[in-house]
Amino acid sequence: MTYDLGPSADRALSALRLGGTTVSHLSTTLHVGASPEIVYDLIADPSRGPEWQKLLVELGGIAGRPGGVGSSYTGCYHVTGRRIEARFVVTAAERPRVYQASGTARGGWARWTTFVEPADGGSAIRVSLEYELPGEVIGNLLALLTGSRLQDAFSRTYAELQRVAEADAARSVGLARPTVGSAGSAA
Repeated sequence: MTYDLGPSADRALSALRLGGTTVSHLSTTLHVGASPEIVYDLIADPSRGPEWQKLLVELGGIAGRPGGVGSSYTGCYHVTGRRIEARFVVTAAERPRVYQASGTARGGWARWTTFVEPADGGSAIRVSLEYELPGEVIGNLLALLTGSRLQDAFSRTYAELQRVAEADAARSVGLARPTVGSAGSAA
């Protein structure tokens, strides 16, 4: 698995001052040995989030067609020792290429955007997560420490996404192959 954090690691985790608000940003790119459709369907189905999202501890309130614009879900995340409940709404969905969900929590928000493109027999994935955690504005040092922990969890999350998507791809290939002893085979 390859993670490309851009021209410098500072681009992967940055604190930006926008209108007096601290906005943090995480991003990564990776290659997954699964079709864009398999990857997209995994990302866009909130009920599968617990399989690969490392900070997600509870999921509920799924409403609407999974992955459809306007569909929503509630996720409880364990972030730097705190439990944060957020309501996410899908704001962009173009299967299998673009998925975006925006969420709000008490005192914080997040916008998670994923681009999926066919590449080398699998998929190239670019992910961007912009967020402000509740209480994050209390100082740049705390934001940096929190961001470092989140970058680690972010990397583990996408390593797990890769594992789950590739397992799904292997199962779908296995289902497409005729099995020994199936109709039409020699006995």
